[in-house]
Amino acid sequence: MTSENSKIEPGRRASDAVRGFVLVLVAVTFWGGSASLAKFLIVHRFDTLIISQTRSSLSFLLLALYFGLVDRPVFRIHPRDLYQFALLGVVGIAVTNFTYYFTAKETTVATAIIVQYTAPIWVTLYAVAVSGEEQLSGVKLISLLLALGGCYLAVSGGSAAQIRLSGWAIVTGPLSAFAFSFFMIYTKRVLKRYAVWTMLIYMFGMATVFWMFINPPWDIAAKGYSSADWGILLLFAVVSILIPHTAFTASLKLLDASTVGIMSTLEPVIAIVVAYFALGESLTAVQVLGAAGVIAAVVLLQLGANRFLRNGDRRVHAQ
Repeated sequence: MTSENSKIEPGRRASDAVRGFVLVLVAVTFWGGSASLAKFLIVHRFDTLIISQTRSSLSFLLLALYFGLVDRPVFRIHPRDLYQFALLGVVGIAVTNFTYYFTAKETTVATAIIVQYTAPIWVTLYAVAVSGEEQLSGVKLISLLLALGGCYLAVSGGSAAQIRLSGWAIVTGPLSAFAFSFFMIYTKRVLKRYAVWTMLIYMFGMATVFWMFINPPWDIAAKGYSSADWGILLLFAVVSILIPHTAFTASLKLLDASTVGIMSTLEPVIAIVVAYFALGESLTAVQVLGAAGVIAAVVLLQLGANRFLRNGDRRVHAQ
């Protein structure tokens, strides 16, 4: 006889999978869309450090203020777990952002993006070969290769000359990929014990503390930013990290880390499309082909997930 729980489990998993895919799409859309905004702000108004710092700090203040007023139990954690949030805030947020921007500044944006988006390889290798949490299916392997190849073509236009690491970027480039990989892997682990909002508050909070040591408040005050400047920084924080990180973190609660990693390669595709329309940057046929490859990878993942869940549903009903 089939239990009641087993009867509803396949449908629930299917619903979770769909929600997870939608959440990743929301995250990468905001990340990709805000890339052009970040470039504009850095070129015309702010330095890279203040952009990186205020993204997480202002997001933390917004969340802390809201939940401090309406849902204080969200702040409850076990003191022994504080170091886990510190690792996510410092390595997963601050280090990932800084090393990415530094690599882009020292080399090219294409180099920074392509190196960072090798992260799905490391996430998949860890989940399959180290933790044993996932199995490497043919669909996932093909999706991974399609996504990485498509990302390379979409960002570089097929020109190897666009990809170059030199100086400290030899260190910061790979470090950005490993930090992003760590963020996905470790976030999924912490989410087994804590709610998404709890994790976001403490993760952003730890990143805020870290940045205060790098760029203390009195140094920021000395720059004399106007109220309009702070309004821009607040808006940028919401669209570039608060909304997308909330969606991305929630997706990791519903999907495999490797699946989320592969889908995240949509971000640079969205970024170049937005840059084409918003900033007038070029978009070649090779880049369009690469974008199609990434989209095909995501569609293949979705079809593979649907097939797996349908097979699971049939097995349950056959019991």
